[in-house]
Order: sequence, then structure tokens, then C-alpha cells
Amino acid sequence: MNVSLSSMFAGRGDVAARLRGRLAVGSLLLLLAGQGATQTLAGIGCPVFHCTLEANGVMGEPVVPQVTALTNNASLGTLKAQGCSGDGTRLACLFYKDTTVGAGQGTLKVLDATTLQPIWGSLDAPNSINLDPASSAGGQVPVVFADGQVAAGDASILVRYDTAGGATGRLALGGKGNNLGLTPISDTYGIVSQTDGVLTLVNLTTWQNVGTLTLRDPVTQAPVALVSPSSASSKVLYAVGGNAKANTGYLFSIVLDPATKRMKIRSTFAFVGKSGASPVVVNPTVSGLANNLVLLHVPGLASDVQPQDRLLGLSDTGGTFTTLWSVDLPQALAVTPTIDESTGTLFYVFDSDYRVYQLGYLTGQAVNTFDIRLLGGFPVNFSINSHIGGIQAGTSFTMLLAGAVSTTPGNNGEYVMAFSPNSASPAVLWKYRIKTGAADAYTGAWNLAPSSVPGVYCPVVMGASSGISRVCDF
Repeated sequence: MNVSLSSMFAGRGDVAARLRGRLAVGSLLLLLAGQGATQTLAGIGCPVFHCTLEANGVMGEPVVPQVTALTNNASLGTLKAQGCSGDGTRLACLFYKDTTVGAGQGTLKVLDATTLQPIWGSLDAPNSINLDPASSAGGQVPVVFADGQVAAGDASILVRYDTAGGATGRLALGGKGNNLGLTPISDTYGIVSQTDGVLTLVNLTTWQNVGTLTLRDPVTQAPVALVSPSSASSKVLYAVGGNAKANTGYLFSIVLDPATKRMKIRSTFAFVGKSGASPVVVNPTVSGLANNLVLLHVPGLASDVQPQDRLLGLSDTGGTFTTLWSVDLPQALAVTPTIDESTGTLFYVFDSDYRVYQLGYLTGQAVNTFDIRLLGGFPVNFSINSHIGGIQAGTSFTMLLAGAVSTTPGNNGEYVMAFSPNSASPAVLWKYRIKTGAADAYTGAWNLAPSSVPGVYCPVVMGASSGISRVCDF
């Protein structure tokens, strides 16, 4: 199956080259107010939520074949959910609790990705704006632009910061819910998603609020609460929310009306229960399909006698969502899947499990199941507790994972590892313990830092209790 899927991509150009343009949605040229120069999103590392606008968790740069050293910083504060983004040399992080002493205090911190020390913080940087931690650090990831500017916000405002932490733009948001972050959707526009279901349209050139849209239950018109950051592709925003009282969830596709330049709901897909994983989008240039393919976890469908967790492959035809395939799951997905473009497959994991599951994202057919406990030489009480990172370097695909070992004297703690699933002999390439004793409850976003070899990078992972960890070759 891998061979036939892989052959579908023949002649479409280099995967890594396409991936480097993945964040652009076209060119995604941003004319920053007051500077008169064009600007793009950072092209290395994870500059947005789950690395790409499509939220597939994939980075396009190779990582070191072995790691020999750990750099850790757990003194800056508490990270919640995702926490950090970055551009390969710096990290931009939102701290739910700030415990920094000295320079770098504030909810938003930009760190040196190699040393993990603050470059600036939003509380002490000149002309900066410190965000409300309770409404900014619960899932949002800052957006990092190629010139070093950063965008982040809280329940009331969205701020653009320069390389020294000074505020170069500020706008009022339309909602009052927690900020789930800015998602660029075109050359000119981005959309801020808030947990109360309010979307704010932002002109990225002028840094102005140019419209709002409140998402509602299409049946009852009750407010809809968003559960995770939105994803996007081909000028379409995909948001997942629900009506808790009705136990109903919805996937919304939102576009701009070409005549009015206002947001409108193009289509919805209804399900039962509350989905906790953001939708992953596979756009037509990658899939070869006519429309965007949206990968969505649902806890159930209206036709279920008993609710059944599923992973769905949905085709966004423009006016409706069509189910291409459906896979039953033994439990809910706690984290978003990642994809491998070169084989046309996706990978997902379950909470407290030790396996990685692979299926074809065009068909939903199972491809493989990998026992990471066995492949990594872990004891029987090992379990994966991480978000998934993907490294798509040409046609080579590597997964970044983390997991916990408990109740095994001498081996307890939190481990990170690189896993190669598509080689003739799938293998854990390396593993490294980043924390001894009690393991993390979970690890969040992945990112990159420079290694000793130019063009090759070292993984950085955000831990719930271990702080920020860089594993590298020096």
C-alpha cells in the first residue's frame, strides 16, 4: 500500500520544497504597518500552531542523527497546552505562570533556542504590552514572522511585537473568550479564534480589526465554544466547537465573501460530543484530490446507537463536507495526528498507549502499528504522553515522540526520541531521558534549535513539569 500511495506523488516536485512554502498560503506576504517592507512567516521550525497552517505538526528541516547533550530550563514558569512556537533560532512562548527572576519577565517571552535563556519578556521590554496569562496561555501559540516580529494576544487584544519586544501594533478583539491564536488565511487577512466562538478578522497590512463573526449552533442558535486553535488552507479557516448543552459538535469552514470582504460560514459538519483535537488539512497540492481533505476526530455521529470515537477523512467540496472514509477508534484522540507526504499516510497515538498507528490518509486503510516500547527497548510500563512532531526532509520522514516510564527503579522519568517508521526496518533512532523521577503529565509543542552542523537541527520539546528541553549533539 505504501508503494502505490507513494507513486501518486511522482512528478510533483520536491516534498521539502513544497513544505517550506506550506506556511505561506500562496505567498503570504505581509506589508507590516510603518515599515513599508514585505514580510513572510518564518520558514524554519514551528512558527505557528502545530507548525503549519494545516496543523499537521510537520517541520521541513533534518534533525541530528544522534543526541548527546541536554539543555533544560524549568525556571521560567508554567507552560500550558502548546505554549511555544519558533523559527529555528528563537522560541516564542506564552507562560500561564511566570516565575522568571531578572530579565525576561512577562507572559510572552522570546528565548534563545540554544541556551533557552530569555532574550526579552513582555513585562520588562521597553514599550511592550504584557498579556493576561489566564486568557492567552491556554492553547495559543504565538505567530513568528521571518523578520523576528511576533504576534500574540489575550481575551481583549492582539499585539504585534518587534525583535526587542516593543509593541508595533495593537487591536481590540471582538470576543471575550480565551485567545486561541491568530491564523493567517491569505496575503492580507488572518483570523483570531476565541473560545466563546467569536472570530476576529485582522487586516495584516494595517493591523486592524476589520470584522467579527460569532459561531452558533446551526440548529438552536446557541453559542458555540471553540475547543482548540483553528487550522487553515487555501484561504479557508477550519474551526471546531460545540454546544455543550446539546452535546453536539461542529466543524466549520469559514471564508471571506469576495464582495463584502466579510467572514461567512461556507459549510458545517455535525457530530456528537466534544472533539479535543484540531482538524488537520491536507491540501490538493499534497493529496492530488480536487478539494481540501480534512482529518477530524469525532466522539460520535448522530446515527450511533452508542457513541463511537472515529477518525474521519472529509472532503470540503465548498458547500458541504463529504465523508470519504471513517475509522473506528478504541478511545478518543488526545493529540492531533501528523502526516507523511511522501507515503500518503498519517500517524496517530492514544493517551497512555505505547503504540503508533499508521493509515493511508486517502483511504483510511490501516498500514501499520508500531510498538514503541519494544522498538525503543523500554520497560513494560512505558507509555507515550506527547504531542507528535514530524520531520519531512525530502522523502525522509521522522517522528518526534516523548513518553513516560514509571515504577521502574533506575529508569523512571520522561524520555524523548526520534522514530523512523518508513524504513525497511522501522526503528527508534535515538532516545534521551530529559527528566528523572516523576514523568511529565504530557509534553506539548516541538520545535528546533541549531545543531553543530549548519542546516541540521536539534529538537526542542515543551514539558508540563520538565520545562523546555533541547536535546542536541553539543
